[in-house]
Amino acid sequence: MRIGCAKGNTGFTLVELLTVITVIAILATLGIAGAQKAMNAAKVAQKTSNLKMIGTAFSAYVAENEGRCLPTNFLNLSGDPELKGNGSAWWCYYLMRYTGGSVKMFWNPCYVPWNSKYPKGIWDDVPNPFTGETKDETKNQLCRIEAGFGWVWYQTAAVWADQGDWVSSSNTPRSILAFPSPSKQVVCMESPGVVGGPNPSANGLTFQAWIMMVRTDPNFCLGPRWSGDFITCLFLDGHVAAIKPDDFTDGSFAPMAP
Repeated sequence: MRIGCAKGNTGFTLVELLTVITVIAILATLGIAGAQKAMNAAKVAQKTSNLKMIGTAFSAYVAENEGRCLPTNFLNLSGDPELKGNGSAWWCYYLMRYTGGSVKMFWNPCYVPWNSKYPKGIWDDVPNPFTGETKDETKNQLCRIEAGFGWVWYQTAAVWADQGDWVSSSNTPRSILAFPSPSKQVVCMESPGVVGGPNPSANGLTFQAWIMMVRTDPNFCLGPRWSGDFITCLFLDGHVAAIKPDDFTDGSFAPMAP
């Protein structure tokens, strides 16, 4: 049977029309899949770029602080007038000084929220990197930005909460030279919280417990969120790499020298 043909003209059969429609549908599907793949690739590239910018800011901080590392969180230190009247300031706050106040680099475009209450991340005292809005979640803390990257807070001995092993037992930020394998030491990683990684001192969350939760619990808020099988991390030597959960070791977080 010919469809849509006048007398004396040839037209398309129903089979031919269905074939054409099927081909168009397949091409459309491939086009959508290709566009989605390109969008995902762009997100991964932006994520990597943002982590590299965090690394550049961190290097500038270290250079201006006599080679001392940046703790995850500074508590109420009398030596810093900017903290007077505030309970603490997070790592984001100090790195913003090297970005002209921009918070965009703290945003992970591949971020998957762990809590539907905060579908776009939570933030304190700074513009939300997703919407540009400002909101003061906790007035006594500065720049707690939870938008997909977390500073490592591994802590082998109880010193000060949330500072991690970036400080020594004397509450002094460690020298960057205290880490003999900077290419293996994770500094910042994909995480739904402003902190990431295990903390056996503060809450008994050993590396073994942490890695088990990362592998098995999608709602584990101190674990990373990643695309596919890889987690993108910034390392102490400044390079950014995507690694699998099974490639983490206790030494990825804990300092290897006092």
